[in-house]
Amino acid sequence: MTVTVAKPDLYPPSVKPAARALPLTLSILRFVRNPLRSIPRAVYDQPIVTYGKKRPLIAWVTGSALLENILIKNAELFPKTPLDKRVLRPVVGEGLLTAEGDHWRWQRKLASPLFRPGDVLGYVPTMVEAANEQVARWRARGSTHIAAIDEDMTDTTFAVIARTILAGIDETEGAEIQRTGRAYIRPIMWSVASALMLLPESLWHPGRRNMLKAAREGRDVVQRLLNKRRAHGVRGDDLVARMLATRHPETGDAMTDEQLIDNLATFLLAGHETTAKALTWTLYLLARSPEWQERVRAEVMAVTGGRPLQADDIAKLEITQRVLKESMRLYPPVPAMTRVNREATDIGDVHFPAPALIVIPIYIVHRHRALWDDPDKFDPDRFLPEREAKHTRMQFMPFGVGPRVCIGAAFAMIEATVVLATFLQSASFAWDGRHEPEPISRVTLHPAGGMPLGVTIS
Repeated sequence: MTVTVAKPDLYPPSVKPAARALPLTLSILRFVRNPLRSIPRAVYDQPIVTYGKKRPLIAWVTGSALLENILIKNAELFPKTPLDKRVLRPVVGEGLLTAEGDHWRWQRKLASPLFRPGDVLGYVPTMVEAANEQVARWRARGSTHIAAIDEDMTDTTFAVIARTILAGIDETEGAEIQRTGRAYIRPIMWSVASALMLLPESLWHPGRRNMLKAAREGRDVVQRLLNKRRAHGVRGDDLVARMLATRHPETGDAMTDEQLIDNLATFLLAGHETTAKALTWTLYLLARSPEWQERVRAEVMAVTGGRPLQADDIAKLEITQRVLKESMRLYPPVPAMTRVNREATDIGDVHFPAPALIVIPIYIVHRHRALWDDPDKFDPDRFLPEREAKHTRMQFMPFGVGPRVCIGAAFAMIEATVVLATFLQSASFAWDGRHEPEPISRVTLHPAGGMPLGVTIS
C-alpha cells in the first residue's frame, strides 16, 4: 500500500505588527528600522484605523470600498502627498512618479505607447537574452553554488530596461546608476520620518549627505547619456529618443534638460527595481516550495520544449503567472503608497480635516483578514481563474490602481514571466533551511539580510 504524505503548508516570513499604535517617538524608531513594523495589528482586521486622538493625523486605509473612493471615484480629491515629492525630488524631480495635474498627464501620454502590451511582447527576445546571460554568470561560478539572488535580479532587470525602454546605456553607466540608486535608498526612511514629523527639509538626518551626493551623481550619469545621444544623433523609438523629440502640446517647447533627467531617472530607478524585487521573492518562495518549483518548470518545458521563450508562449504559462501573482500578493514590490485629502472629508465614519496623511499599506491589504482566507499562506491557486474572478479590484494591487496605476505594469508582468521561465529551463533553486528574511519597506520591499539561495545549473 502506498502512503501519501501531505506536503506541509508554507507560511513564509512576514512582519510582526505592533500590538497597538505606539507613542510617536517609539513609532518613529520602529518606522526607521522597518515602516511595516510601526503599523498596528488592527490595520490587518479593520477597514480604517486612525492615529491621533483629537485630530486624526494619519489614516491607514485598507477597506475595498474606501480605497475605491480614494483611488478611483474621487482620485482628484486625493492627490499624491508632498511627502513623496520631498523624499524623491533629489533623484526624480518632477518626473512621472511625482508630478501632478497637466504636467503629469503630458508626461504619461508621452510614455504610454512604449508600454502597450502588444508592443512589450516585441521585447521578449531581449528579455530572454538578459535572463540567459544571468544563467551563464551562474554557470561560470560553478554548477552548484550560493548566489545573492537579490543582486542578480537587479542586474538582470536593469539589463532589460537598458536595452529596451532606455536604449543606449553602457555597462559602466548602468553600474553607476545602480550604485547611486542603492546609496540613495539605504537611509531613505530617515528622510521619510523627518517629513512625517514636519521637520525642515534642510535639517540633517543620518545618511542625508550621502543621499544628496548619490542623487547628484546619478543625475550626472543621465546627463551624460543625453549628451551622448545628442552627439550621435537622435535615432530610434525608445524613451530617450521620444523625449528628446517631443514638444509640449500647447507651447511647442522642447523638454528642458532638467525635465528630461527627471523622467529618465524615474524610469532608470523605478523601471527595474520593482521587477527585481518581484523575482527575488518569487525565487525564494519556489526554493521554499520545491513542489511548486517543479510544477512551474514542468509547465515551461511543456510549452517551450526547452527552446527560448517566444511572445506567443506568455499566455500559456498559467501556473507560472499564478505563482508570480501570489508572490506579489505576499510581497508586493511597492508595499505602501500615500495620499492626502485636498479638502475636509469623511472616510468611512471618520471626519478628516485637510490635510491628513492617508496611508494605503498594500502589503497589509494583500494580507487583510477580511479580504483573504488564511492570508499568510503561500497558495498560488488563489489565482485560479474561477477564484480570481471573485476578488474585488481593490484587494490585489501590486501595481497600484486607478489613474496613477503603474505605467509599466504590463511590461513588468511580461518581463517577470519571461525571466522566471527562462531561469527554470536551466536552473533550480534551493533554500538553506535557515534564512527567513523579514520583508522591509525601503520604497520597494527588500529582504532583510539579502536573498542567498542555492543555485544548481543543469
